[in-house]
Amino acid sequence: MTEFSQGPVLWQAIAALLIFAAAYVCILIEKWDRMYTALAGASLMLILGIVPFSKAFTTFASWPILIYLVSLFIISSIFQKTGIITYVVSAIVRKYRMRALTLIISLSLIAALISALLDSLMAVVVIIPFIIIASKKMRLLPAPFLISVLLSVHIGGAATIMGNIPSRMLGASGHISAGEMFIKLFPLICLLLAAVYFTMWLIYRKRLVAAEAHMRELLSLKPSSYLSPHREFVLGSSIITGLTILILCLHGVLGWSPAYIAASGAFALLIMNYRDMKELIKTKDYGAVWHHIRETQWLFFLGLFIMVGGLTYAGFSGFIANRGLELSQGSISFLSILLLWLNSFGTAMMDNIPFIAAMMPIVDGMDPLVDIPVQPMWWALIVGSAIGSGVTLVSSIASLYAASFAYHDGVKLKQSEYVIVAAPICFVLLLISTLYFKLFLL
Repeated sequence: MTEFSQGPVLWQAIAALLIFAAAYVCILIEKWDRMYTALAGASLMLILGIVPFSKAFTTFASWPILIYLVSLFIISSIFQKTGIITYVVSAIVRKYRMRALTLIISLSLIAALISALLDSLMAVVVIIPFIIIASKKMRLLPAPFLISVLLSVHIGGAATIMGNIPSRMLGASGHISAGEMFIKLFPLICLLLAAVYFTMWLIYRKRLVAAEAHMRELLSLKPSSYLSPHREFVLGSSIITGLTILILCLHGVLGWSPAYIAASGAFALLIMNYRDMKELIKTKDYGAVWHHIRETQWLFFLGLFIMVGGLTYAGFSGFIANRGLELSQGSISFLSILLLWLNSFGTAMMDNIPFIAAMMPIVDGMDPLVDIPVQPMWWALIVGSAIGSGVTLVSSIASLYAASFAYHDGVKLKQSEYVIVAAPICFVLLLISTLYFKLFLL
């Protein structure tokens, strides 16, 4: 038995690290489906006895988090069918007859708002198609549009507990409440978004000028064409989604579980979407059912949580927590700033979800070792992940989806073309965040 191992023997602890590292690389290169990769890694850990079955499916699987994530996915995907957001975007463009740069900033702000209130992936799904259409009709390069929107999506998603998946994971774990997160981070998010738009203005203010004829072509799009024809579905889904978001923001005051709040909202929306459900049952399309199950990603998260649980059970998380405290001599301020930067660089190079999942037990392990609250470290995880996710096109599901959608629509956005603009902006955002942490959060 070693410092690393609280349960398994040493060879099992080493195997846990190798399995997680191999799975991480496979998730990063995306040669195989990430769900099967995570389930394979979790199965190996269970077969080798690295983590007991009982702990894997009770302690480490974290069912409240899984229910919460799946429920929010259902809410986002069903609300998207109403077409309300795309309708609003198109209506704003028509009403104010925006120029190219104004359009970029306006769409980016809308994307940040959608990401904060609903879901970062949903923001991309709704805004990116409109961006591709707009850039093509104005005969302009789509890269500035995509860069600004993706940075806004990731940063905006850090403002609330409903936003990006790392925020949801941390919120569902019970370490932070929706109200506290909004109060602490909303001013910083506003500063970061302002920095992004100011930088985009400096870079592109003279390069994004569309001909008047091309602008008229864009303004000819009719907003009403985006709305669902079933008006009762649009109204009902909007009310249910709005109430769910409001109650989630007040869950700390009400004392209700975020998982059950989200699950109730998802169930109500599934009832509102009875037409599609009825058609699915009628056709007995089991392939479509399996596709919807996979889309929720709950099996991916289940496998991922079990693998991270294997590392925790083997003692790696505790070991890193102890070494971090030794390095910082117990200074939470130092550790928070260090975590902010390391988390940003880590998520920039890798997928943000497994990276956050691996970091959560480390911060958890530090909590009982110090006498002062480790809350700033949770803020560092959220903000660092948000900034790092915008550096490359492989840092998050939302960025990968945006790149894939653009490619399938005939728009090729090179990784180098994106990074050369996004990386310097994100470095500036890290400097601003560091200063904000020192002044207000530490």
